[in-house]
Amino acid sequence: MSCFDHVLVVDWSANSTPKLGADSIWIGSAGAAQAPPQNLPTRMAAMDALRARCDAALQAEERVLVAFDIGFGYPRGFAPHLTGRAEALAVWDWLAARIRDDARNRNNRFEVAAEINRRFPGLGPFWGRPAGRDLPDLPEKGRLRHGHDLAELRQTEALCSGAHPMWKLYTTGSVGSQSLLGQAHLAALRAEYGTQLAVWPMQPPDAPLVLAETYLSLLDPAVQAHAARYPCKDAAQVDLLARAFCKTDMAPLLAPPAPPDILREEGWILGAGAASALLTAIDLA
Repeated sequence: MSCFDHVLVVDWSANSTPKLGADSIWIGSAGAAQAPPQNLPTRMAAMDALRARCDAALQAEERVLVAFDIGFGYPRGFAPHLTGRAEALAVWDWLAARIRDDARNRNNRFEVAAEINRRFPGLGPFWGRPAGRDLPDLPEKGRLRHGHDLAELRQTEALCSGAHPMWKLYTTGSVGSQSLLGQAHLAALRAEYGTQLAVWPMQPPDAPLVLAETYLSLLDPAVQAHAARYPCKDAAQVDLLARAFCKTDMAPLLAPPAPPDILREEGWILGAGAASALLTAIDLA
């Protein structure tokens, strides 16, 4: 069974205006504080809700896993080139110092991505932006990139069918924008909670609060089977995955088959390669 009292699964969003419903932020809850999926209109509201849940758990001396549907790291070589350290968490701090994201979801993610691209040879690695944005260092199409010398996918993404590269910032399936904004917000959370919070797999998952990266499409068969019970696909995904993590033996999932240097720099997707076990564990009672 899970070693956590609570499991929260967050479907993050890079929307530039407040939004509810499909393609917005949803939080699924399972365990001691199981509740229907919660829909939040902005990233600030979502982070406030997560802080409230974490504070309540700490007060009750309970453990919480918070799994985010964003990338926690980038392909090997990115972090040391950008920050001088081969560590994903160094990238988080770098982004936190530059990302601006206000209470109405207005943000500068495309400008920050263009700044990053200027620090690499050639053109790239990031790509994708709205038409008309004057950012010559951020190409509209991935095929326009050249010479940045970085892989498209991380090791963990090879285990997750359909995973999109972290470099893609715009249009369908773009996890890159959510990740830039999410990593900056989570860096702030780390600073606030200190040793009470750990980021897996970069740090041992033995703190009261543990953050992890996950991939909502792990449970697509169950989501399709039970979609009618939920207001939208996003709500089904976060609820079902939270329930699955809560009912699963987490020890194997928290011991990924990769060397420490890869885990520290690229991160890992919680549940990668374990979709069958997670599907078996789902309890809809």
